[in-house]
Parts: sequence; C-alpha cells; structure tokens
Amino acid sequence: MLPETIPFRYDQPRTGQEKLILDAYEAFKTNKIFLAHAETGLGKTDASLSAALGVALKSDPKKTIIFLTPKNAQHQIAIDCLREINQKFNLKLRVVDLVGKEHLCVEEEVMQKEGKTFYEWCKKKKEMEACGFYRNARGYNTLQREKATIYRTEFAKQMGSIHSAGDIKEAAKEFSVAGVPTGLCPYEAAMDLAKKADVIIADYYHIFSPSVSELVLPKLGKKPENCILIVDEAHNLPERVRGLLSTNVTTKQLQKAAEEALQINQKELSAKLFTMEKTLREKGMRMPEKETQIGDKEWPTFFEGEKGNEWVEFGLECEMNGISYLEKSGKENSVLLHVGEFFEKWGNESEGLARILKKWEFADEYGVSVKALDPKPLTGPVLQKMHACLLMSGTLHPTAMYLDILGIPPEKGKMGFYPSPFPKQNRLNLISAGHTTKYSERSEDSFQKIAEEAGKIVNQIPGNAVVFFPSFKMLENIGNKMKDFTMRQLLFQRENMKMQETEKMVNEFKQHSHGFGAVLLACTSGSFAEGLDFPGNQLLGVVIVGIPLAEMNLETRALVDYYEKRYRKGWDYGYIFPAMGRAVQAAGRVIRTPNDLGTIVFLDKRYTWKNYLDCLPPTQDYQTTSDPAARIKRFWQESAAKP
Repeated sequence: MLPETIPFRYDQPRTGQEKLILDAYEAFKTNKIFLAHAETGLGKTDASLSAALGVALKSDPKKTIIFLTPKNAQHQIAIDCLREINQKFNLKLRVVDLVGKEHLCVEEEVMQKEGKTFYEWCKKKKEMEACGFYRNARGYNTLQREKATIYRTEFAKQMGSIHSAGDIKEAAKEFSVAGVPTGLCPYEAAMDLAKKADVIIADYYHIFSPSVSELVLPKLGKKPENCILIVDEAHNLPERVRGLLSTNVTTKQLQKAAEEALQINQKELSAKLFTMEKTLREKGMRMPEKETQIGDKEWPTFFEGEKGNEWVEFGLECEMNGISYLEKSGKENSVLLHVGEFFEKWGNESEGLARILKKWEFADEYGVSVKALDPKPLTGPVLQKMHACLLMSGTLHPTAMYLDILGIPPEKGKMGFYPSPFPKQNRLNLISAGHTTKYSERSEDSFQKIAEEAGKIVNQIPGNAVVFFPSFKMLENIGNKMKDFTMRQLLFQRENMKMQETEKMVNEFKQHSHGFGAVLLACTSGSFAEGLDFPGNQLLGVVIVGIPLAEMNLETRALVDYYEKRYRKGWDYGYIFPAMGRAVQAAGRVIRTPNDLGTIVFLDKRYTWKNYLDCLPPTQDYQTTSDPAARIKRFWQESAAKP
C-alpha cells in the first residue's frame, strides 16, 4: 500500500509500479539522483509525478517539480495525469506546460520563421515596439507595463490552474478585457504563470541548454536547490547534450559573415574572415579523404593567427558585430552571430572535443565541426545542483553507464530496475539468426534474402506491422524488394519528414488496423522508433532489421576512443550500448497495454552474440529460430484458440 502522503490517481498501482513509486519517493526525500530502468507498461509518468508530489508539496520550502520530455507530443501525457490527481485529491495544483517560444507565437509571420531566424525576428519586433501581443503582456513604457500587469493578473484568473501549451496559446490570443480584445503574447503569459507553478513541464533544453537555462530559471524565480527534476526518456539525454555543445562552420558561412562585416564597415574583420574561408577551402581540397580529424596541436592555429583561448575573444567580436549588422541592416538574421558562437566553442580547450574537417554534402563546400564527446561537464553540475533528480527510461540499460557519462557521483547516485508488468506470454521475442546487415556481408543477394524473410514474417502477422531498418538507404533498398514477397500495403518513412507528414502517415497506418493490415517501413533512428503509441490492434508485430549501429565515421571513432580512455569501455559506451538502446526502443512500440499481444523479431545473427544479447532486457525470453514466420504463425493460432 502507498502512504497517504503520495497522491496516486488510480485505486491500485500496477505490479512493479508501487516499488518504483516508493523508491523514487525515498530518492526525492534523500536528495539522490535516481536512475530507473522501467520497462514499457509500468506507468513511469504516473509513478514519478506521484512520488514527486508526495515530497514537493510537504517540503519547506515547497519544491517545484520540473518534468522534462524530449518531444512536445509527450507533454500531454503528464498533463492528463496531473489533472486527474488534482481532481481526485483536490490539491489545487498549478501546472504550466512550457514549449519553445516559436511554438507559442501567434503572429502570422511566424510560419516562415524557425530556429535562430525566429528569435532574431522576435527580438527585432520587440525593439521596434511592433508586436501588439508583447505590448499587452509586458509593455514598452511605464503606462503600458502597468496595464500589462493588470492584463496578466486577469488572464491568470480566467485560466484556472492546469494549462497545456495549446490552451495557453489559444486563450492568450483570444484574451479580452470587458469585451475589448487584448491578445497577449502566449510565451510571456506562460512564463508569468510558471512563476507560481508547482509543476513545470518542459523540454530538455530549458534546463540543459546553457544559453536557455541561465535565463529561464532566474526569470521564473526558481532556484535549482528547490527543484525536483524528472527526466523522461533519459536515454536520449547524453546525445541531446552533446548536440547542444557541438557546432560547425562552412566556407559559405565564413564568406557570408565576411560580407556582413564589410556592410557595416568592419574591413579588418571582413578581411580576416575572407582569409579564414580561403584557408578552410585550401585545407579541405588537400584532404585525401572526405573527412579528417584535426589534432590537439593543430587546432589552435588551424585558421592561422589567434591561438587557443584567443578564439573565444574573436567569437565575441563576431557576435557583437553580428548584432550591429542586424541593427544597421534591418535584417532578421546574421551569419556573423553563428560564426561567433562557433569560435567560442572552437576555443574551448576541453579534452572531450573532436574537431573534424570534412567536405560538406554540397558541392565545393567544406566545413569544420566541433563535436562534444562528453556531456558530463554540463549534465554533472546541473543534476547535482537540483534538490533531487529522477532519470527514467525503458531503455536505461545498462544503467551504470549513465552514472559514468552523465557525471553522477556514486555516493549521490541510485539505480533501480523495474521489469514490465505485462504477461510474458503475450509477447513472442524471436532472433532470426540466418541473416545479417554486417557491412562486410552486405550484398544485393543478402538484401534480397532479408526482404524475402521480412515479407514472410509480416504475412503471418494478422494486422499492422512495422519493419525498422538501421538507415534510410537500407530502408529504401530492402523495402522496395519486399514488394515481391507481400501483398500488404507498404508505407515508406522518408528522411527529414515534417511533423505534419509524420502525423498523416501514422493516422493512415492506424486506419489499416481495422482491416488486412499494412506494413510501415521506418528507420530505427527516426521519429517512429520512440514516443509513439500503437495500443491494442493498431500494431501487432515489429521486425528490427540489423543493428542500428552508428556510422563508423571520425566522430564515432573519436567517441569510442574517448570512452576507452576514460572508462576502458569505448566500444560498449560509444558504439554497442547506444545501438542496442535504439533497437529495444523500437521493439517497445508493440506492447503498450496489459492486454496487447505482439511479436518481435530481431533479424540479425549478431543478436545471438553475447555482447549484444546482454544488452536486451533480461526479463524477457528470447528464442533463436531459423524460421521466424512459422513460429509467428503458431503464436497467433494458439492465441486465437485461447478462451
């Protein structure tokens, strides 16, 4: 039984869920950083939020719960949970869903803006006092600011206590006082509501992006030591943070930055940037391969001139002139700003960086990248500053790896493993050992045989199936060959699909669950492999073709070498474990409720090798077979025969 101090929205927790709640509750009380591998179906969101509320609401001072997800689409799950808890226990919770400013903006022009372009455009609008929504929310002068305070107060009264980002956006846009339209900037309205929030739902970057977190928490009046941090799908965190710490610059960008400097009469800076562009191009053209790593002794003088930390100063100079360019030109974006940010990171002397010179995909263009190999310098301090943390995922295995690479001290860290509560007999896990996508054994003939095997498998699944591939190139090649071996409709995920296109394909796929069934062909590293739910008959089988290992390029090699040097586990930490995590995530799409039935086929002989097999969840049974289609046919026949 759960203590009365822990608010839980259901009558009873699921099998294994109670232990997760109690373990998390204890971790939050004792200021621990808790890493929980909790498999599909356990109810991680409910468990984590209930445990956190049990501590936060009773603490003095009261703690703020920050719930982070990697995707905005997952925010609603947390909101629904909190609404039901609030209603059941009458807690009077204040909950705010924070998303990126560009996702909340209601100006019509925003549809053509994204990323840095949006933020520079937004900044310009405010400087010109041209945004009426911002005027109503914050004001441009004393009188307007007084009115804005009244508007925000009235808006908060009208909104109630629990708000999704969509609710805030719509309500702020349509807000009126005494029948007079007084639309507010939804972002500013959300930030104002968040100051008094008990729970804030946000994206990783709100806490782990240095440029964002340094502004967000102080603006909200939230001190890290008074916050309980929950990180959902935490297996994504190391890669996301490495991405935040990485950057690149190309010859084209250096050229454009030089042109911008010339337009604001910074002739000396312009000449230096043109020289850098020439240097980068010449060194790129002399490369014997498509990419080469820049050594520790080479990088400080790679562009000639400044050395080491002096590049940070040069970066700041570029940024200042980028701002000046925006002011004088009236433009919404500046390449000088990007170049400045690049050189600030280029001048970082940390050993956990790889600098790579490569020929860009575009013709006659070269670039240099700064690739962060170690998330620990950022994640370690952030996690340790919080009152307590819970990092949870269905693929946080092996958990000990994350203690190392996220910089969690052993005395501060706590680990837990929570198996799926769903009946084992509802899930058939097969390893088909007759094929492989290993690079040295790839051929058109082997791809043809894999296509035939995959076609036979999906033909025996009485409904929708997904076949995951390690790359889009392999997806297209084998997927087209599958047309000869199945009559099912094949839906092809494309590289760089927009959110609306993805949603349309998902909806189309789900519609096929009412009939014969379709086959979705997707990439293991893409959006279909995690964060999507297909409960019930919407998905009955998954085939994972190959092992989604990262391309063995210079960045991957540098990562392996770095982890080998730091932990003596280079191949595991930098190559095998992340790949197996992606495979397990993809497999998890098939069983989402206690009554779901599903079949999973790992189609590659390497899954039988010990170093790969050990990465699969140990709570599941795995059967190796040379005829997976026959085993799947029998599974569904036996399931249909059960009362």
